[in-house]
Amino acid sequence: MGRGGGSGSSHSSSHHSSSHSHSGGSRSSYRSSSSSRSSGSSYRSSGSSYRSSGSSYSHHSRSSGSGRYSSGNSGYSGGGGCSGCFAPIFFVILVLIGFGCAFFEELHYDTIYKITRSSIQREKLPESKCQLTDEWYRDDWGDWIDEDSEDYSLKAGLKVFYETTGVQPYLWIMGEEGGEYKSSESLEELGEVTYKEMFGDDEGHLLVIFREYPNASGNYMVTATPGFDAETQVMDEEAREILLDYIDYYYEDGDLNEGAFFQSAFRSAASRIMTKQMSLESLITIVIVILVLIVGLMITISIIRKRKQAVKKQKAKQVQAEKDKAAVEQNQKKYQEALAQTYVTVICPNCGSTDTSIRKGTVGYCNYCGTAMKADENGNVVIYKGNDSQT
Repeated sequence: MGRGGGSGSSHSSSHHSSSHSHSGGSRSSYRSSSSSRSSGSSYRSSGSSYRSSGSSYSHHSRSSGSGRYSSGNSGYSGGGGCSGCFAPIFFVILVLIGFGCAFFEELHYDTIYKITRSSIQREKLPESKCQLTDEWYRDDWGDWIDEDSEDYSLKAGLKVFYETTGVQPYLWIMGEEGGEYKSSESLEELGEVTYKEMFGDDEGHLLVIFREYPNASGNYMVTATPGFDAETQVMDEEAREILLDYIDYYYEDGDLNEGAFFQSAFRSAASRIMTKQMSLESLITIVIVILVLIVGLMITISIIRKRKQAVKKQKAKQVQAEKDKAAVEQNQKKYQEALAQTYVTVICPNCGSTDTSIRKGTVGYCNYCGTAMKADENGNVVIYKGNDSQT
């Protein structure tokens, strides 16, 4: 059989029951071609029921929308330029981004694909409350699960559901006789009767009846009927909604064969059913906090980097200033040494004083008696009297 996408929905409700209708294609063309899909209208409803003391309870029927497949990858790359002290900060950012991606993935499921959230923590049904059987599914068409790989995939998904929840599911893919059931109510009644016939007083199973009848009007319906013990502990209304949402979700994936389609739906539903999830409000709040933290860390990194650069520049200026000061002092020293070599300390010929220095080749005066003296280039000193000199 085949399945495809569509659009449009209507809603009706009654006592202890709700239903959604969905128009779309069927999976009939999948069997003949992997690249083509048949089109037409499709009706999708689901129900659930339990039997206790002769009373019955029927539950929901719901639908899936169209165009629900889009995926993408996000990446993050961090730049260099920081020393090793920034490594922990970048690690924290990467961790926050990882959590953010996970939260956005959850929001993606909740807001786009409308997968029901699991609001309570459920406990696995004890083995004593479910007698495990060797039968896992029934394909009345005969060509829905007609390959070994499909058989293996389908059973694997059903077994994972049982191992995770403790509730053994049984999938009935209806064939031609499905055309007799035009409403969700009739299919729910069939589920109640069939459950009793198959499992008797064993209330730990889950009967899922899938009915696609494209030769009639392209309609498909699915109902989930748990036993009393299964529903009381695990497969409550919310849990059934989750399972049926995932059947909607994977029904639209044209890349999956029938076995993989059901396997993915049961596997994903089991994991979500047994895990309590935060409310959307809390989830959105956490995402906002993560974004604020990431922005705050980025700003902090920028401030730290600028401060490090400023400190580095200041140190460079200090080093350069010290180099310039040393160069000036060195030049002054050389100048003083050179200047000292041009002066000579003389003994005054008149009074014998020795505290006077005269530059070579110039005339100077004794610091004690004021006698004019001239020192020649060799440092010899004479009393200076105009153009004449006296040794």
